[in-house]
Amino acid sequence: MRCYLLLFSLFLATTLSAQFQIGHSTVTFNDPARSNRPILTDIYYPADAAGNDVPLATGEFPVIQFGHGFVMSTDSYQYFWETYVSQGFILCLPQTEGSFSPSHTDFAKDLAFLCTAMEAENLQASSRFFGHIQPRYCIMGHSMGGGCTVLSYQYNPDLIKCVAAFAPANTNPSALVVAPALSVPSLVFGGSYDCIAPPAQQALPIYQALDTTACKHYVEITGASHCQFGDANANCSFGELLSGCSNPPISAAAQHALVNSILLPWLNVYLKEDESFTTPLNDLLASENGFSTLNGCSNTTKIDVIQDANFGFKILKNPVAQDELTIQMNADNAAGQTDFIICDLSGRALIQVENNANDLVRISISSLHAGLYYLVGTNKYCQKSTKKFVKI
Repeated sequence: MRCYLLLFSLFLATTLSAQFQIGHSTVTFNDPARSNRPILTDIYYPADAAGNDVPLATGEFPVIQFGHGFVMSTDSYQYFWETYVSQGFILCLPQTEGSFSPSHTDFAKDLAFLCTAMEAENLQASSRFFGHIQPRYCIMGHSMGGGCTVLSYQYNPDLIKCVAAFAPANTNPSALVVAPALSVPSLVFGGSYDCIAPPAQQALPIYQALDTTACKHYVEITGASHCQFGDANANCSFGELLSGCSNPPISAAAQHALVNSILLPWLNVYLKEDESFTTPLNDLLASENGFSTLNGCSNTTKIDVIQDANFGFKILKNPVAQDELTIQMNADNAAGQTDFIICDLSGRALIQVENNANDLVRISISSLHAGLYYLVGTNKYCQKSTKKFVKI
């Protein structure tokens, strides 16, 4: 125990140095598709000075929507916003469906709609978020909120880029039923000391049901309890007392440190699109130090191990503002066939084309949403080169 806590303490000390102060606003959004349903939301965001309704720090930031657990309030997740906002993420926590008879469908739709709502804030000159949103969204949640993250993807697949769930509980309607359609990178956490949503009956089946063509990971933390995926909460603690798991083998601080050590590089890879975190993330998961893992990325292209042979082609007009990607080949490579594959950030192949001795290659990308992609070329000598492009 002491050894792995030291390992993660060192990791966090080098990666979690605060870059930003934390600003906070409470905003009510209205969903016109549901009779202007009000969605009261706590928003925590990067700022130069901490406080309520202070200006955002300079820059654009990706957004996390976080779903709370059953009869748990948003203030039960303080360690999430204290950790991730300081690292350059915006965190939105809807306060809806906190009763003893919540609608899982409405809560899932709330999480999905907040992506659309924040897109609108980014374009509205009167909003404090105007021009500060990087249009990439991750849905995360704990317990009931974890199951609802899986449900939410179907309601906004164009904007949701990744999903993370902490001790997710199956929902009504069932998250297991819709999980095979969740085709974005996902990360599912379970706790071996969880008696409220035992991972063998909840988190693990949900993970196994997720789409196998997208990169997915399952992490089960040894000794982790259900409630310690959040901060102290009386309702959750009472549930653990009744279930017989009120004295977990590891502390809340230790459980939080393990979650953060994995979640932060995962978010940097799949939400911030910083591939420099890929190898550290893979090495950390492979260590299984204080946790066990399942790696569901075997059916995807491992972008991080593709070697750049530097053979000659370049992408013209990058970022790409139209529906056609234009590639300029040099003289040597135009003389023979070059195969091109366009992949998303999880390594999933989306478009494949062949170039037969043309110096200009034009590929239709009308089917792609706005975002960052990889272009992988293979020439006649089986050399590979990988380049990134942005569709706007």
